[in-house]
Amino acid sequence: MEGLQKEEMIYYSIGFVHDSKLMDEFEDYTPNLIQYISLKTLKERTISHAADFVKLGVEKQRELLATKDKEKKKLVENYLCSMFDIIKSIVSEAKIPKYFILLIDGIIEDDKERIAYLVNIQKHSKSKEDIIDILKHYLVSPQNDDFVAKDVAAHILAQILTAQKEMKGIEEEMKSFLSFLLNAPGKQISSLGFSGAMMYLLKVHEIMQFFIKSDGLHLIRTLLRKERDDKQTCYNLLTCLWIISFKPYTHRNFEDRENEFLESIIKILQLHGNEKIVRIILYIFKNLCSSEKCIEYMLDCDLDREVNKLLNRHWVDPEIQKYLSELEKVLNENYKVLNSYEKFKKQLSDGLLKWGPVHNDIFWSEHFIFCEENDFDPIQQLCRLLYSENETTKAVACYDLGQFARYHPFGRLVLEKKGAKEKIITLMETSKNPEVREQALVAVQKILISDWQRIGKGSQSSLIH
Repeated sequence: MEGLQKEEMIYYSIGFVHDSKLMDEFEDYTPNLIQYISLKTLKERTISHAADFVKLGVEKQRELLATKDKEKKKLVENYLCSMFDIIKSIVSEAKIPKYFILLIDGIIEDDKERIAYLVNIQKHSKSKEDIIDILKHYLVSPQNDDFVAKDVAAHILAQILTAQKEMKGIEEEMKSFLSFLLNAPGKQISSLGFSGAMMYLLKVHEIMQFFIKSDGLHLIRTLLRKERDDKQTCYNLLTCLWIISFKPYTHRNFEDRENEFLESIIKILQLHGNEKIVRIILYIFKNLCSSEKCIEYMLDCDLDREVNKLLNRHWVDPEIQKYLSELEKVLNENYKVLNSYEKFKKQLSDGLLKWGPVHNDIFWSEHFIFCEENDFDPIQQLCRLLYSENETTKAVACYDLGQFARYHPFGRLVLEKKGAKEKIITLMETSKNPEVREQALVAVQKILISDWQRIGKGSQSSLIH
């Protein structure tokens, strides 16, 4: 087998997109398979088949892979079976099976229709190779700690599973693979590998349902935050959300503000302005515009402002301009003029506080007096949110109560009457969340000063009923 050339089939594998260093790793690389005959690890025919395919060169490989002749198709399947046999049999030298994993993936990536060869091999796995089983073992092998190789193996396996015409008997394999993937990011495969495989699996409705029931959306949310700077991983994860968003019953997950999906998506839109990511985000929003709650959430996240900015840019793809205009129209039609205090009250009624314009010094300096309504009911609601299970909500509530104590002439006395002071002190001393502890500490400092800007003036507690 001659060394790799730049135009060889292997270089079409997604592995070379995932890791640019692979080009150097496999340049002029020649797998030494002869030694495995004497070790009785491989049959001579297996080595001969693998070598014959590689020696053909990329153009003759394409010609053979495109054949309509039955005998030549059988030959292609024999070549592929030999490659999988090598992946299964060689465990002492990681580079050789990695080479053939990349080569098989390159064959598929060069022409997606070639997945039919692997599907047919699996269909006759009793007489040929059980390639699903081989790939599963490769993914969990303790001898294999190469994330790129496992990412590519997961990519191939996801395509084989979802290309099956008959789902009977394969659905359990899919669920088993999905369960592996849900626990794999950062352990067995990368976030990029996970998201790449999920893009295929989620197209099967039964698997999407299983994914949602298995709290897979929580993992996507976590990875969106963690991998925000990685464009390709972001794109893959957003594509997963786009596929999910086609089903109306999933919209409640996007409507739930505690999930923060829309906020995360909008932050990525602001961070990555390239057309590929903007387009997939607009696809998601288009699907979600059937939900009034999602539209309201988008407006609360100031998506309308972001859309206006994007409309002023030049786009190579005219479809982006079209979708931006459509989204702008939907947002404008649903826009409701809410002043800052009304937005603040809405967050209180939702029971979920988020950092933003209604939780800063300017807001409280202008609106503290409004909190007197209904016997300081807004303050009572903030006090209740100190017991929220959401850590950000608790931190923001501490901040708001501290600001109320700072600006309202009788703020400290109101908070003492409502029992807020003791709870904030408890959070300051016992909370395991650093943001909550910090905000509680600052709030306590403000509360302990009865009138932030009028130190030394007498108490007027008699005015508080």
